[in-house]
Amino acid sequence: MRLAVVKASTLPLRASRQRARTAIALISAALLIAGCQLGSSSASGGTQGTLTVGVVQGIGNAPLYIGLEQGLFRQHGLSVTVKSFDTATAEFSALTSGRIDVAAGDYADFLYKESTSGTSLRLIADGYDAAPNVMEVLTLPNSGITTPADLQNKKVATPEPDAIPASGNGSISGVPYSMEMLATESVLESDGVSPSAVTWKPTAMQNMLSELSSGKVDAILVTEPYIFEAEARLGATEVLDSCSGVTAGLPLSGYFSLSSFAQRNGPNLRAFQAAVLAAQTEAAMRGPVTAALPRAAGMTAQDAALVSLGVYPTFLNIGQVQRVAQLLYDAGVTSSLVDVRGMASG
Repeated sequence: MRLAVVKASTLPLRASRQRARTAIALISAALLIAGCQLGSSSASGGTQGTLTVGVVQGIGNAPLYIGLEQGLFRQHGLSVTVKSFDTATAEFSALTSGRIDVAAGDYADFLYKESTSGTSLRLIADGYDAAPNVMEVLTLPNSGITTPADLQNKKVATPEPDAIPASGNGSISGVPYSMEMLATESVLESDGVSPSAVTWKPTAMQNMLSELSSGKVDAILVTEPYIFEAEARLGATEVLDSCSGVTAGLPLSGYFSLSSFAQRNGPNLRAFQAAVLAAQTEAAMRGPVTAALPRAAGMTAQDAALVSLGVYPTFLNIGQVQRVAQLLYDAGVTSSLVDVRGMASG
C-alpha cells in the first residue's frame, strides 16, 4: 500500500474527530513462528555488517526510523542506510539490481512480483498491518452516497497503479491493481456490491482532493494522511472502511530481500529482523511513532499527532500474510497462489 505523503502546509487542527486517533499495537514477546525465522540474533556493541534498506515514504515505515533514532540497529551490530524511492516499481528494481539489500514493500506489489517476475524473494519481517480508519472510501457531505451500495454507477478515484499493471477502466478485466483496490473490492463484494458496477479512476494522490471537490469524481479511495486532509479541508465523510469485516487487520507491508541475498547474508538479516522487532515494540506507544513520522512520511509534527495509525506487529504471522496472497489469487491478480511460508523460510 502506498501510504501517501502530504506535501501541503500544516492541516488545521480540530477539537475532536469522529474516530479514535490511536491504534495500539499488540506487544508480544513471542518468538517468530516455526518456519518463518531466519534464526536468533544477539545484540552487539560493534558493527558486524551493513544494510541498505529501500522505502517508499509512508506511515508504515515509522519503526525503521525509530530503530535508527534509538540506535537499535547499531545495538544489533548493524549499520543501516535508508534510501527512498518514489514507487514500488523503482524500489523493486533497486532490490533486484543490488542497489539496496532490503525493501520495505507493499504486500500486494511484492507478492505479485514474487508470483510473476521470476525473482525469488525472502520475507524477513512483517511491517505494518491495517486497523480501522487507515484506508477509506470518502465522499463529500450531502453527496447522497451514504452506503457501499450507493457507489454503484459512481466514479471513484483510486491511487495510480504501480507494480501491478492496469488498463482500461483502472484495471485489467476488472482485476484490482493495488492493495487499496484489493481490500475495497473485497469489502464491496461482502456487502453484495459488484466492483464492476463502480467506475474506478486512477488518480495521482496529490490530485485526489481537487478531483472530489470539483465533482470530477463522486468519491475517493485514500489512505492516511489523505483521509485526515479530506476530512479537515472538505468535511469528507466515510462511505466504507476498506480494512473492515473480511479485510480487518489485513497485513499491508513487510520487509523483503532477495532469496539469494538471504542465503549469503544470514547473520545481517537475523540482526535486522531482531532490531525491527525491537523498533516495532517501541511503536506500540504513540509518542515514538509521532516523532518518527516527519522523516518516515514527510509529515509535519502537528499532522503526525492526529492521523490514524495501523498496527506495527511484533511477530510475523504467516497465516495473516497468506490472506493477502489468497486475495490476490481469488481476484485473478496472480495465476497461482503464492506460498508465504516458503517465502519466509527460504
